[in-house]
Amino acid sequence: MNQTIGQRLNVRVANFSNMDLPGEHLLKFDSEEISTIVDKLRKYTDLPYVFVAEKEKAGTITELLSALKAIRSACYPYALFSIDGGELDVGDPDLDIVKIHGADPKTVRERIDAYALSKFNYDGNKLRLANSDPLPTKIDVAIIGAGITGLYAANRLLEAGISFCILEKSGAVGGIWSQYANRTSRVNSSECAYRLLEKKTRSNRDHSGTWEILEDVAQLAQNVSRRLFLETEVAGIEATGNRYQIQLKRGDNAVALECKGVILAINDRVGTPREVKWQNQSAFQGKIVTGISNHTEGIDWRNKNVVIIGMGAFAVENTRTALEGGARHVTVVCRRHGTICPKIIDYLNFITPYDEAFKHDKKSNLLNMMYWKKMYELSGATQPECWMGKIKHAGHTISVSDIWFVGHYLKKIETISGEISGMTENGVIVDGRHPIQADIVVNSIGFERNASVARELSGCREIYNNNYIAKDFMYLADAFIDDDAFNSLFGSSVLEMVKFYIEVFIMFFDNPAYDDMIATEGIEKIPIEGRKWSNYIKSAMALIGKYPNIREIARKQVTRRTKNFLEAHDMETYIAANKREWRDTHSMLAGKPMREEECMPYVFEKLLKR
Repeated sequence: MNQTIGQRLNVRVANFSNMDLPGEHLLKFDSEEISTIVDKLRKYTDLPYVFVAEKEKAGTITELLSALKAIRSACYPYALFSIDGGELDVGDPDLDIVKIHGADPKTVRERIDAYALSKFNYDGNKLRLANSDPLPTKIDVAIIGAGITGLYAANRLLEAGISFCILEKSGAVGGIWSQYANRTSRVNSSECAYRLLEKKTRSNRDHSGTWEILEDVAQLAQNVSRRLFLETEVAGIEATGNRYQIQLKRGDNAVALECKGVILAINDRVGTPREVKWQNQSAFQGKIVTGISNHTEGIDWRNKNVVIIGMGAFAVENTRTALEGGARHVTVVCRRHGTICPKIIDYLNFITPYDEAFKHDKKSNLLNMMYWKKMYELSGATQPECWMGKIKHAGHTISVSDIWFVGHYLKKIETISGEISGMTENGVIVDGRHPIQADIVVNSIGFERNASVARELSGCREIYNNNYIAKDFMYLADAFIDDDAFNSLFGSSVLEMVKFYIEVFIMFFDNPAYDDMIATEGIEKIPIEGRKWSNYIKSAMALIGKYPNIREIARKQVTRRTKNFLEAHDMETYIAANKREWRDTHSMLAGKPMREEECMPYVFEKLLKR
């Protein structure tokens, strides 16, 4: 498969053999204690693992795998390369055993690289699940959309014993992740707050990569494949008494489906990509690419000047991709500076205890903000214009990126406020007067809103702020990100919102208590195209205040999530791993080993004293 030129190899090798293996991202172990090995491995969690071992180490490997599995560590390997008869009887379907006999170190490394290239580049065909079964004519719940929200909701309905079908107009599941994500994309939230599956062996890496998310998506889809219908478009939804009629188009056929309930799981914020053409664009002699859908694959970033237009999540991601690929310098041109936070700040947002109102105490929030602000000051990155009155601009998300701060500190990134007014042979012009040299221009100006689709399908102009359009009819999707989004029980994760509200849906499905619930103080109607995070945060707190069962749902969700965080990354382990990655990022961008005193100060170790 294609791979971005200059991109670092995407696997880490733990070597328990006597071979001196060539290549990067190697950890060598001899006769350390298992606990010492585990601690060292957990400092290097940014890449997936394979192990290499000879037969003399079989006992050590068996004990080590058991220790890693006990904490579902992301360091649990995907493959064990067994050299000359190193037999293991682990019986684990999540571990590939690759037997190699009489090979030299170079050959072993080539086998590892071939495995990594195949394993960690996702095969999109897995997302195209054929279903020859006929569409049902009656069902309890119709789920419209087979992205992450729709598939998660379907799996919960399956567990709850509620019949359903999933209707997806495209030919693949996965939604935004299969349609717009790049192979180099990472989740813009800490892993435990974006966990689709509770795995027994190995959790995903923090800020999981595209192939990990799509593997999980495929698993969710496989669980419900007999009830999943691709290339099936919903033309309209009509209420008839206490049921709904859904008009469908499948191929050349128009069919109808009757159901008790509907979950509309189509994205609100991300519609079609915005398009733009700049004056004199044809004169530019470099490359112009979009920052989505793997459009940058095959790009040689090495020693290039890169201009990225926009400062949303995809723009920040493409900044990272360019720098990891060896770009000389990245200039980000934006109308206003988005908010970027270090990974550890996002982590703290989830592990900081909540009070009875599911809020963080002001002292913790203030202290975290002080550390965050310090990162901007030390790095020289430009703070958002809205600071410190607001945490971010209205409608913006918060992008999570350590390389943003390190890159600014090493003068590898610069941001310029303005708009592209035209192009020249060698670059772009900002605001008609500032020329910027560029070899590659990445268009990351975002997406059109998709909010009108819900109104068009339902025929409704209003929605309740708890995501109900009507009885047993829920619009379960992301929304306009306003000020309260990051200090709630959902944190920075729309998936956490989905997990909460699908439980509310199940609790009140086909239940006469719905009328009392919808009359709860704090539940109110809003324009369907004006949904905001603060709306469904407010309604969640209203429901939590009225219903002890819903309070218990929220408590269990937060407790489980926090337990997952501390299992995968207790504070000491997280800081050790983050500091190691922090220093390695400096070395990667500088193109040489960097001593700690040459790096931007890592101030977060002080958190261990809290």
